[in-house]
Amino acid sequence: MKNKKTEKLVSKDYLTIGLYTVVGFVVMMVLSMVTLPILAWFYPYATAFVLFFTCPVYLLMAFKVGKKGTLLLFGAINGVFYAIMGTVYILPITLLGSLIGEMILAKTSGYRKLAPQTVAFTIYNLFYGFSNYIILAISADFYFSQLANSGYSDTYLKYMTAPFWIVISAVALIVATGLGCFFGYKLLNKHFVKAGVIKSA
Repeated sequence: MKNKKTEKLVSKDYLTIGLYTVVGFVVMMVLSMVTLPILAWFYPYATAFVLFFTCPVYLLMAFKVGKKGTLLLFGAINGVFYAIMGTVYILPITLLGSLIGEMILAKTSGYRKLAPQTVAFTIYNLFYGFSNYIILAISADFYFSQLANSGYSDTYLKYMTAPFWIVISAVALIVATGLGCFFGYKLLNKHFVKAGVIKSA
């Protein structure tokens, strides 16, 4: 009797998601640290730049697993990492963003489709990338106290919270995630499908 393919996450899937999430997180942290001296005053583009390079890692994971719950677990693990580092408030934000992304993927059955995955991951990244601004909207006093403790000058704080630059940041993030997913999709088809790492893209 043949084993039926399950649409639920199994042990191998959890291991794959955990591994790729850690790889993506390391890539993100390394790029953030390396580019910080250069991008500190180019804040609207900093998050977008880093996310462009993490998109292929996510897309490879998403297409390899191809099941409901992949993005949610990805967001949960990332949120836990930040909670361990002291920014606990990011965890519920990454969970919310990944839940909305999962709803889109479920509605479109898009677990191995480029467009739904790009939309879902873009929404997740908007929540994740703008977690600070979400906190600003909830509690401005807490937000500014956190930034003040980080040693930012008043001029830099005004720059970071200017509405014009927040809009530019959002546009840059959306474009970078879209391009990153497209680039990742091309890599999947050119290298990983041929190598048998994933079945199809």
